Amino acid sequence: MFHNYLLVAFRNLVRHKLYSFINIAGLTVGLTCAIFIILFARDQLSYDRWIPGTDNLYRLEERVSLPGQPPKLSAMTPFLAAQAMQDNIPEVQERTRLMRPATTILVGNRQFPEHVDFVDPNFLQMIRLPLVAGDPARVFAKPASAVLTESAARKYFDDAWPIGKTIVISGKRCDRPENCALKQQALTVTGILRDLPHNTHLLADVMVPTTVLPPIRPNWFWIDAWSYVRLAPGADSQAVTAKFRAVIDRAVDTMPALNIRKRGSEVIAPSLTPFTQVHLAANRSYDMTPPASRTLVYGFSAIGALILLIACFNFTNLATARAMMRAREIALRKVVGAKRRQLAVQFLGEALLTAMIALILALALTEVLLPVFDRVLSLPIAIDYFKDWPLLLAVIGVGALAGLLSGAYPALMLSAFRPALVLRMSGTGGQGAGFTRTALVVLQFAVSIGLGIAAAVIFAQVSFSRTLDLGFRKDAILVMKISDLPPASADSLARALRTGPDIAAVATSDDIPFSGGHDHISGHVPGAASSEELVLVPASPDYIRLYGIHLLAGRLLSEDRPTDGLVPPQVRGGKPFNVLVNASAARRLGYSAQSAIGKAMVLDNLGHNTVTIVGVVADTKQDGPKSPALGTMYMYWPDFPVDTLSVRIRDGHIPEGLSFIARTWHAHAPSAAVRWHFLDEDFSRQFQTDERQGTLFGLFVGIAIFIACLGLFGLAAFSTERRTREIGLRKTFGARSGDIVWMLLRQFSLPVLIANAIAWPVAWYWLQDWLQGFAYRIALSPLYFAGAGAAALVIAWATVFVHALRVAGASPVHALRYE
Repeated sequence: MFHNYLLVAFRNLVRHKLYSFINIAGLTVGLTCAIFIILFARDQLSYDRWIPGTDNLYRLEERVSLPGQPPKLSAMTPFLAAQAMQDNIPEVQERTRLMRPATTILVGNRQFPEHVDFVDPNFLQMIRLPLVAGDPARVFAKPASAVLTESAARKYFDDAWPIGKTIVISGKRCDRPENCALKQQALTVTGILRDLPHNTHLLADVMVPTTVLPPIRPNWFWIDAWSYVRLAPGADSQAVTAKFRAVIDRAVDTMPALNIRKRGSEVIAPSLTPFTQVHLAANRSYDMTPPASRTLVYGFSAIGALILLIACFNFTNLATARAMMRAREIALRKVVGAKRRQLAVQFLGEALLTAMIALILALALTEVLLPVFDRVLSLPIAIDYFKDWPLLLAVIGVGALAGLLSGAYPALMLSAFRPALVLRMSGTGGQGAGFTRTALVVLQFAVSIGLGIAAAVIFAQVSFSRTLDLGFRKDAILVMKISDLPPASADSLARALRTGPDIAAVATSDDIPFSGGHDHISGHVPGAASSEELVLVPASPDYIRLYGIHLLAGRLLSEDRPTDGLVPPQVRGGKPFNVLVNASAARRLGYSAQSAIGKAMVLDNLGHNTVTIVGVVADTKQDGPKSPALGTMYMYWPDFPVDTLSVRIRDGHIPEGLSFIARTWHAHAPSAAVRWHFLDEDFSRQFQTDERQGTLFGLFVGIAIFIACLGLFGLAAFSTERRTREIGLRKTFGARSGDIVWMLLRQFSLPVLIANAIAWPVAWYWLQDWLQGFAYRIALSPLYFAGAGAAALVIAWATVFVHALRVAGASPVHALRYE
């Protein structure tokens, strides 16, 4: 019996080559898309799950809500927060923390600007990363110790055994913000860490215990560590965070720091994210590695399922359309004794055979396209069929499910034909088949149109964001990290760089555009009932000129004026020091740009110093198009340990400027490795996720339309063939070829128009929500919707036109002799 079913299935595939090709091609493309989606989703959901003992392990995060500022989620917390949680909440069994101050590794006369993680000594016991050599309980037993990854060990010592070797760390150490010095310390290598795979949110080259750092001054308003806690089995993370809010309320007084009457937990709201869910916790500032989006992962999975369904719809459509061609075969089988169950099994078997052939081709196509897929997603995804047998079983299961879904309705419909009626008549075997085919075509094009609208809007928003006037320059600006240099060294370096013939401007600052996080300062106008929270940008006076920020009123700061900087009162004669604010800050203080000049402001969290506004500059979109312009104060604080040096290189002199900067750096900071990048790289990095999303949507819409058009091509071929006699009669009575073509095109236009009516509201709802993530965004113009709908209609016409033209141009004599 099985042999007979298989033989009949192969005969049908070979006999009806066009329909077999359409079915196999559609299912192959759909299954290939499904396999890639499975690989992507599996990779994103596997982050940190390979690390043992992560049950009840959480990352401590916080939401910072400052007056006048939108709430911000932060992946980092104050260094003391995790310890306070363990000390006050019994459910917290242990805690560990990680910091990453700028540090240079010195090995002999070589410098390495590495990711140096300063961790609590219990870090590797609590987060059980794989050690090649060393005991997790003892590698940090001594303060002067270090753990290297395998790659770092090879880089430093080649093939020599690294345990017991010495490396030197060099970096800025401060006991007070105004008292910093560049210090070096020799460390002994006590452990080797296996190179971490890409699917982890952790990032490490070198680990050093925090015991080598000077004592850290407790400050609830300074976030400087990634913190992790382990809860007792069965503990409720929500209940723990509720208890911790009470701890924060007792420990944090917002009046001295912010001059606001709020509970501490209303400003610093803690939260706990499961360790294995950290990678999918998007929209956090200061993430250690770029996070993914749970919505994106599940959304793409849903789209992959829809595309596979489109391919299944093709099979169903063509099988039901060809029902009459097999009606007599089925009737004869029933006459000689075949039961409905046997016929249903036969047709399901044919569908499964088609799906398995498509699956084999899909796996081959996946292997060919996998390098392209990896480049698009920037992920090293691969398939190992021997190790990934669960994945292989899942793929086979998806293929079998696609076959069953494709063949279920045709099997039930075809096996239900009544032999007497079929042998007596030439009509179709079921009344609802035409409606079903139309409904499936509508769904196919609805998915295609919806994806097309999404791709168009995403690319339009990214293009709009890239050309948006940010209020400052971003071209030819080199950003250098100087956080491991003392202020005196940073100042001398800046002065030396200004002398370069290829250097247009140099400025130091503690904040730059696109940095993802800002310091804040609270202040009030004398006599005001409440304070305003402003972004604080400590920067040298050249900062405004370098970034090309427009001056609206007043003047800029100058190094030649003692009162233009936060220096000791005896230097500035006891007068208030001067600051700049932007237009948004002036408005929030109750002034226009012109009227703000000369006005005083008392700073609540800076010793209640009084400042005078001497200039108002234009608003800038410091965080790009996703965040609104914020009220900002620019202050020159010569002794503040700024961490960034911005250098604008003259146009056309980039190579010469970089060479000069490198020589100057090594002359002034010989024990610190240079870290630099161009600012426009940070700007472009903001759109990587959106561009990748748009690219994937573009691929999806192309795949969906290709599969839908394959099915439409087959249906058009069948429909025009079935209407050959009708068309011959119409032409005999005077119908022109153009009338015949338009009649056939109109038949397939209605499903596309209905598909637009379904796709438009769904796409509008999703895109409205997506665009809310941009403070500066495009309008959802009807042109995007009409354009996608018109494109789908034109594609459908082009698919049907070949068949329509062929039948319309045929001689009526041949048409009337049909059948």
